[in-house]
Amino acid sequence: MRNTNRRFITNFSRLIGVSSLVLSTILIIPVSLTATNPDKPDFWVRNESGTITHTWAGNDPDQTLVMNMQGLKVVMQVKSSFTMGLSYTTRFFNVKPDNFNRIMVDTGAEPDPELRIKNVILKPGSPESVTFDGMLTFTYPENKGIVLSRTVYPSNSDALVIEEWQLRNISGEAVKLSVSAVRQVKYTDEEIVVVRTCTGVEPVSVEPGKTLSFTVSIQARQIVSPDLVPDVAREHESRAKMAQWAWKGPGRLETPDPALDLAFALQKFHILECPAETWKGIITHNGSLRYSPGIWANDPVEYSSPVFPFFGDDQLNEASLNMYRIWMDYCRENGIRPFPGSFEHAALKLVQQERGDDAMVLYGLSKFLLFLGDRKVAEEMWPLIEFSAQSVNGHLSKEGIIVSETDEMEGRYPTGDANLSTSALAYCGYRLAACLAHDLGKKSVEMDFSRRAEALRRSIEVYFGAEIEGFRTYRYYKDNTTLRGWILLPLAMGINERQEGTIAALLSDKLWPRRLEGADILAESTRPTEWARETYYALRVLFKAGRTEEALDLTRRVVKAQVYGVQGPYPDEDAIDMLCPGSLYPRVFTEGMFGIVPTGLTSFTCTPWLPREWPGMALRDVRAFGKSWDLVVERVGDKQKVTVSSGGKIIFTGSGPAGKTYAISIK
Repeated sequence: MRNTNRRFITNFSRLIGVSSLVLSTILIIPVSLTATNPDKPDFWVRNESGTITHTWAGNDPDQTLVMNMQGLKVVMQVKSSFTMGLSYTTRFFNVKPDNFNRIMVDTGAEPDPELRIKNVILKPGSPESVTFDGMLTFTYPENKGIVLSRTVYPSNSDALVIEEWQLRNISGEAVKLSVSAVRQVKYTDEEIVVVRTCTGVEPVSVEPGKTLSFTVSIQARQIVSPDLVPDVAREHESRAKMAQWAWKGPGRLETPDPALDLAFALQKFHILECPAETWKGIITHNGSLRYSPGIWANDPVEYSSPVFPFFGDDQLNEASLNMYRIWMDYCRENGIRPFPGSFEHAALKLVQQERGDDAMVLYGLSKFLLFLGDRKVAEEMWPLIEFSAQSVNGHLSKEGIIVSETDEMEGRYPTGDANLSTSALAYCGYRLAACLAHDLGKKSVEMDFSRRAEALRRSIEVYFGAEIEGFRTYRYYKDNTTLRGWILLPLAMGINERQEGTIAALLSDKLWPRRLEGADILAESTRPTEWARETYYALRVLFKAGRTEEALDLTRRVVKAQVYGVQGPYPDEDAIDMLCPGSLYPRVFTEGMFGIVPTGLTSFTCTPWLPREWPGMALRDVRAFGKSWDLVVERVGDKQKVTVSSGGKIIFTGSGPAGKTYAISIK
């Protein structure tokens, strides 16, 4: 860390008013994370270019890469190992808007088309390495003087997958290469076909050091339509631009630890690629081969959408609004009893309900709208705020807490008649909705929501406050006697009456026994199930509670294991690369380390926690509240200096000890 800090100090002299600081720092990657076991190599190795690479070699040649990539009309799950080779499964969306069948196709490990060198079939075998830079490029071992690479990625806009093949001649002589033409048609139903094509290459002499390039594509189309002719250059450029937006565009994290910064960029990329085209428009969704394009009130709503405005991507924000419009339209047409919890499969049909979904929407939508900072949009979406608040209030018990049949775990664990998650989310949802009502001139509603929040906070303490397994924390439901991971939610939502005991419980072996390995927190202390989304909430909570050094150490350990480990770069408890929990990782920093809390459409408070070993940190070109702005925190003696700049001007500066809260207006 010493060399990294020196580089950061040099750059930090240019922090104020400079939007591109530390991009060079982001791209200079240390060999390992000092906070974790240096003897355990990363699966994904960070490169100087900012990409990540895995090489199948040494003692773990059988480790398998499993990774999803997405576009508007396609999601693909790629698998590769040194023994099993490269294969992938592709699922296409909205090929015909009124056709809700699952359109899927598998691509096997045997390379197709047929390759020939000097008219002898060339069998590439299995890849020996893979690099991810927004696309996956697999490199094969040298064979007869030829090195094959395949760059695989989905189209960002069409029901199309591209494979760019390159055959590089590293022998000392010219060789004759040829590629067979391919056109395979799979009829998935009476309306849609999947077509795999390669135009082929007639025998051609390739000089030493030169490369033969060609393309293989897989597309889904209606039977009555002609084949799409892929514009490979355009598709490649579109994917590369998305990666540049993630790595170097708006909403960048800049710290002295490039591994954390790159992990932030990787999760940001996964967020940017998540919009999907459906029969109800382009929406943000849960992601993954299994769950796309469904939407749940906990996943894209509560967990993911609040961070979207930070990244300044118009399509992402509009897709989020389209997602929320599905909820709003349903409530208008069908009422709020029961309140909708999920719209699943290609048809986006209502499935889940009574999980505390109204509280999830009240919280997630309010925070999203505040961070978005668009008054007109807030006015449009206000009816959904009212629907969710009305539903929450309709579930108020005589004890003053919010009842629900279950929670986001959907019955996997007991929750009683009322659970802590629903009431905690409702409390913060009311608080945030009150801030929104204030800026929209709805004074009486603001006062009503604020009163509800205060009453609910008191009831949460009385009803849920308890000593559990020796810790002064919360019981998850009335008869609960075991520690639950979600006891952290009151702290995440700004309720700190039992902060000390709850933090002690989180950091105990009872609830987080394998934390030093970077493993996830347990959903319940007496069961082995680990729950990644709770882990990223816990990291945020540790920062918010001022446990900065412990939070940083555990964040590094989690990142090493889950982002740069074999299941990375996208953490997921089911290893299927859903949008969440990776989308919760940026919020560890925005709402945890920097302590940002929206208070209006153009205002927020921040309570930054600068780690002891860091001279400074920054969020760059943030687009929340409808403007571009930088938030910089520097160490000055034993204090923290906070500077906010926008449009080349400093709009706020202040200093004080760690834990001081600053009120900032972005106008």
